[in-house]
Amino acid sequence: MRTLRVAVLVCMASRAFADPSDTVALDHLDRGVAAYRLGDYDTAHRELEIAHELAPDKPNPYRWLALTEVKQGNCRDALVHVEAFLSRVPATDARVPEVVAARQECVASSQPTQPPPPPPPPPESHPIYTKWWFWTAVGAVAVAAAGVTFAVTRGGDTILPPIHCNPGGCP
Repeated sequence: MRTLRVAVLVCMASRAFADPSDTVALDHLDRGVAAYRLGDYDTAHRELEIAHELAPDKPNPYRWLALTEVKQGNCRDALVHVEAFLSRVPATDARVPEVVAARQECVASSQPTQPPPPPPPPPESHPIYTKWWFWTAVGAVAVAAAGVTFAVTRGGDTILPPIHCNPGGCP
């Protein structure tokens, strides 16, 4: 418990003796991060720019500016801030993977996409009379037409016996 009190006192003392511009920069950074987490990227960017101007040697404003600019689709500026952040922290810093992922997102989105492959050509269109079934159907129709024609023209020679009806009906 005593260690916690000492830590709190050290933190308060360091803040009290800190450069006022660092304190103001930290306040703007906190507001920018809060706006970023709420999805208000324009406000976040404004606050983070102020924090960056007040503390240009600190890496965290560069980090948050890069993340915000990625969300805004401004990869050109985001890549500049990514590199500025990475140049100010050791490679083992826990924040590096997040910033590297943001850089990869920008690099991937800036690469030209491959055009989709052209659609396959339509199947070759052959005239219907080149299909095997066409001539089969024509032949069947021709045979049926010939049979009907023959029956009508030649079969009319046979005369059926007349039908005789009487008052009792037709047989």
